Amino acid sequence: MRGYVFAVTALLFVALGVGGELSAEAKEKPVVVGKGAVPVGLIRPSTSVTAVEGATYVGSQSCRDCHSKEYTEWSASGHANMLRAVTPDIVKGDFANCEIAYEGIEVEAADKSKVKIAPKIKTETKDGKFFVTLLDMDNPANNQSYEVVEVLGSLWEQQYYLKVGDKIFPSPVRWVANDKQWRKVASAPFWWVADGTADGRPKKPEEMPGKQTVDYQCNGCHTTNFIAKKDEQGKYAFSRLEGGIGCEQCHGPGSKHVDAQGDGGILNPAKLGTWQQEQLCGQCHIRVTSKQDKDLAFPLGFRTGQTDLQDKVEFWTYSTKPANFWGNEDAKKNRQQYHDTMRSGHMAAGVTCSACHLDHATKHLTSSLKLPREQQCIGCHTAQKAMFEGSVHAQKGVTCVDCHMAKMGNRAGATQKTPKDPWDVSAHTMRVVTPEEADVFKMRSSCDKCHSGAERSAKGAQLMGVREDVLNKTQHALQGTAISKENLNRVLMDGSLGAHNPQKTLQLLESKKK
Repeated sequence: MRGYVFAVTALLFVALGVGGELSAEAKEKPVVVGKGAVPVGLIRPSTSVTAVEGATYVGSQSCRDCHSKEYTEWSASGHANMLRAVTPDIVKGDFANCEIAYEGIEVEAADKSKVKIAPKIKTETKDGKFFVTLLDMDNPANNQSYEVVEVLGSLWEQQYYLKVGDKIFPSPVRWVANDKQWRKVASAPFWWVADGTADGRPKKPEEMPGKQTVDYQCNGCHTTNFIAKKDEQGKYAFSRLEGGIGCEQCHGPGSKHVDAQGDGGILNPAKLGTWQQEQLCGQCHIRVTSKQDKDLAFPLGFRTGQTDLQDKVEFWTYSTKPANFWGNEDAKKNRQQYHDTMRSGHMAAGVTCSACHLDHATKHLTSSLKLPREQQCIGCHTAQKAMFEGSVHAQKGVTCVDCHMAKMGNRAGATQKTPKDPWDVSAHTMRVVTPEEADVFKMRSSCDKCHSGAERSAKGAQLMGVREDVLNKTQHALQGTAISKENLNRVLMDGSLGAHNPQKTLQLLESKKK
């Protein structure tokens, strides 16, 4: 019973009218992403604002002269620097003859059986160019060396695009900026074949699987105006306007805006409805499979202002991709913020990504926050701030996001400095996952960063006990007890039912009418 107090709490808040209302946009049909512990039914608008009719893409450079401030801010952002051509000044990885060894890579043998090998990779520099070389330790003549032609990422880690024949593939290793270490990636096995030796043999260009190219796996989210056209034979032709997330990826094609010298002819995402805004961010910050072609891992054909993202893709879930989700459908990997947000109280109240994140610039830390982490929440959640002040957590420097956006996901595996599951991705459901809920769904709790083992279990039981006690007292108070209405409302509006400051909460609930 106690393990599901959070569900009862949510129902109590609804009954009391606490919290925000659903968006007032035109209502068509409810949409729920994932089942989750606290599913949120969202309303889809009946209309879709699409890009300006007849407009074409002109490139981000066309925006610079008139929007110099915004262009400068955007140029420094992670969006602008998402994918760039190689230059020595942007490559952060160690290419000084660095050797990376894999262990237990499972690949397919000639008889279709699965064989585990231990291959090695060398990163090196030749004539000012960067190369990733796959080694065959038994026969160096089989080594395969590929040039880095583009760099993906600029902040947390870098992935390198390799030219393999006439195709481009993502490198089998990534560079982690914080650790200054190479990270092995889960997709690495497709680079090798078993040949009866412990290390295997690197595939030759003509052996590489075409559907592992960056156009199939990456560029739908990491470029602007990415287009995939299939001919009658089922072969795709891919194209893009520019690398990275350019101005028009969010504002729509700008030719008519340029022709009108800034007098209309463009979309401003800030003026779109909640649903359109979230789907604009959601087109990339998700894990999906295209319904148009299941070989593509992004929403093919989605454009700014549209509302039919869920009609274009199949969302990954715990049942389809358990490695990416916890048992309650919370995200377990990076790039799944949309999945979490769509199940959050923020979305139900009409709070969009841009309420917390800057659209153009990286200002506070690396998450483009409008305010520092410790200040981000208190502008809206004043009641919670008042209750939290003076608590044990507050005295120890714990902030809102430490618990409500705990590190529940990880990016792509281990380095020599970071364990297998580094837990470096913040949750976006905004819910606190109690130890008891974590035990039910076999997942991390929001408390695990600071509390572990028996202490974690004891703290969780204590928390749930206080919440249940407060819940009982508030339900009783609603029936006309002598508890001050002002104090009761303060506790209810706080929303934590005692979790923010148990001692203060119980004191307030026991106070009498004056």
